[in-house]
Formats: sequence, structure tokens, C-alpha cells
Amino acid sequence: MKKCFIIVIILLATITFANAQKYVFLFIGDGMGQTDVDLYEAYLAEKEGKSGFTQSTINKLPLLSMCSTVCKNRRITDSGAAGSAIACGQKFNVGEISYLEDGDQPKSIAKVAKEKGMKVGIISTAPMNHATPAAFYANQPTRKNYYQIGLQLPESNFDFFGGGGLLKQTGNKKDEKDLMTIYQESGYLTFTSLKGIASLKNHDTKVIFTNETLDRDASMPYAIDREGTPGNSLAEIVETAIIHLDSPKGFFMMVEGGKIDYAAHDNDAGTIIGEMEDFDNAIEVAYNFYLQHKDETMIIITADHETGGVSLGIADNGYESDYGVLSKQKMSMSKFATILKKQTKNEENVSMKDYNDLASRYFMGIDMEFSSDEEEMLNEAYAAINAKSNRAKDDAKSKYNGINPMAYTYCQIMNRRASVGFSTTAHTCAKVPVYGVGTTTPILDNTEIFGVIKSFLEK
Repeated sequence: MKKCFIIVIILLATITFANAQKYVFLFIGDGMGQTDVDLYEAYLAEKEGKSGFTQSTINKLPLLSMCSTVCKNRRITDSGAAGSAIACGQKFNVGEISYLEDGDQPKSIAKVAKEKGMKVGIISTAPMNHATPAAFYANQPTRKNYYQIGLQLPESNFDFFGGGGLLKQTGNKKDEKDLMTIYQESGYLTFTSLKGIASLKNHDTKVIFTNETLDRDASMPYAIDREGTPGNSLAEIVETAIIHLDSPKGFFMMVEGGKIDYAAHDNDAGTIIGEMEDFDNAIEVAYNFYLQHKDETMIIITADHETGGVSLGIADNGYESDYGVLSKQKMSMSKFATILKKQTKNEENVSMKDYNDLASRYFMGIDMEFSSDEEEMLNEAYAAINAKSNRAKDDAKSKYNGINPMAYTYCQIMNRRASVGFSTTAHTCAKVPVYGVGTTTPILDNTEIFGVIKSFLEK
């Protein structure tokens, strides 16, 4: 009888272990509103010659709710306050990184997972000491304390960091100890090759992966700009992280599509689509993992805030749209602006035709026959780029968001032909979507994500 009792206990323990909640993926599309998801799906449909929408991997997960992103001291938030609210389950002021002026500093859900014995991975196409990833491992009064945030990274003891590089890697005055050196001395192995991580025999090793190619701001290049450059996609990083983090007690992984926001600030619809595709492909990796581990996996997809006030449809086009035209865009507007600057730097009299030739060669990839409205836009931009007075230069800087006026205008022509509109170059307080599996709980405020994940881990 005693022997049978022991067998029953062992069986129960095995069942409990088998049903343990082991894996959490939290995807954050920085600046991603519901309309960005709609834009991406409309684009996919038009590429296939269909009307309506083609389902993305994001939309394979049930839409749980639309959630508020307001922060402690302002209705329109930033990534510091919003990322911290998601990470810690409480409100913060704009610019704060999981920081309270009084009392003990809050503990992020990633740190909670680590204390439970789970492995933790933090991945972003933005720099790894940027606001959103920082919210999960650091506590700082301002997101601008990049070096101080970076110093707190090894203190987390998290197992995998990957994606972008580091801002202020040697401090504001470039006179501090290199953060990467500090990480290596703290026991992290550093890589610019995912193959190097995959070849490790000991997956208990803590690793930091920095994409081989980085932009000047230490972020990964836009997806639309990666062709021909060394480096990896967000999906490839997530694939490697899953292998490295998998363990008997599971893992928590935060994955940020950090540059959806960058492209939305620029009102660059073609580049937004590229970032959405990169983000969606990474989600597909996690979703395929979920299909193999349904009873023990949670995936939540959301955004820290919406950027740009994106709309599908503009008044000038009536009810016409052609989102597929954005597939013709050859590079991001920001990269094209850099090319224009280099190509025209030593030229005193750059003609409109010269600019049109450069746009055709490097950027637009579409019919260069412009309508009268488009010609008017280009003429205004041409006048702005040749402005002589300080006042005219200031007006141009304000009107064109500090971007090369010609590059900005060619991009707006692409947007107009697709019928994509923007209400701002800043953040908005629009609610953002929350998609998920592993939970059916509606999430109406970003602070509730912490509790939903914590409850899942405590089952």
C-alpha cells in the first residue's frame, strides 16, 4: 500500500511539472498602434493582389483588448514611463526608468522571473540601454542616464541580451570605463555572431549579442536598409535566444521592435511596413514555439504607445488606396536623406532634375511623373533646401521635421500615393492593442500586463 502511495505522489508531481507555466514571450512594438497592424496587413493583401487584409502572425493571436498608455504625470507618455509601467505594473513619470523617488525601487517582471529560477532574455532593435529594454533591468530617474543604465545591466544577471549596441558606451565625456569591458569582466561573453552563441556547449553562460552592423545611434539598421549589410533579423535573434534560454524552469523573453517608433516619427510609411514585417517574423518564431508547448507558454504582444497618428486613407485620394506601392520604396527616408547630403555636398547648383534623378535611383522606384500637387510640394521643398535667411532655414527645419526637405517630400509623395496619412511626428495618447495566448484576461491599462504575467508564472 505504501509503495502504491509513493507511485501516486510521483505521478502527481510529474503531471504538475508537465503543466508548469514555463515560457513567457512579451513583444513590445515601440510606437505600434492598431493602425500600424492594419497597414501591414493591407500591404500584405495588396502584394498578393487581394483587397482587404491578409492575416499577420500578430493577428493569429486573439485580440485581448485595447489598452491605455497614459503615464503618471501626463496623458501622452514616452517609452521610459510606458516601458516601466509594462515592466513593473505601476505608473511612472515621463522619462523615468522603473524609478521611484521614495522607498525601495520597483522590481520588473523580468526580475521576478529570474528569482523564480527562469532564464531571462532582453532583445531589441534599439540600443540595449535605450528606454524600453532598460525598464526591465535598470532603475534610473531619467532615461538619459545611458551610462548609468548600462552599469546596471550586469547587476541583473540576466542570461541573454541581444540586438542593438550601447549609447554613451564610455560615458558622456568618453572618459569612463567601456561598458562592454565591464560586461566581460562580469562574466558575460560578447558576440557579434549568432553562430558563436549557437556553438556554445554550455547554455548556462550569460551572453550579449550586438548586431554586426549598427547605425550611428547604436540601433540595428532598419529592415528596409539591411540588404547587403552584415547582421541579422529580429527573428534570427529570437531563434538563437530560445535555444540558449531553454531550461527545465523555462524562460522570460522581452522582444522590442524598437524602430517602428523611429519610422513613425519620420512619417515614413514604407519603413514602418519593413519594421512591422521584421517584428511579425520574430513573433512567428515564438508562435511556432508556442504550438509545440501550448500548455506552458504565454505570448503577449502590445506597444508602449502609438506614434505618428497613422491613418489608412487621406482626403486627397478620396476612397482610393494603393498600399502595395510602398513595396517599391528602396530604402528608409533617413538613409536617403544621408545619401542626398553626400551627393549634393560639394555641388553649388543642384537642379530639381538632379534631385529627381537621385530619388529615382535610390528611393522611389515608381513612376516619376508628378501631379501638379506633387510638383508644388517638390518646388516648396526645393525652395526650403536653398533657403538663405536664418528665418527661412528655421521655418524649413520646423516644416520638414529637421529632415532634408527633398527627402521628406519624396517620402510624403510615396505616402500620398499609398493613401497613408499622419497627424503628427510625435507620440499620441491613442490606446494600443494587446494580443495574446496563454491568457484570456482583458488588459485595459499597461500596468495590468505585469499582473497577468505574474499570475501565469504562479500557476
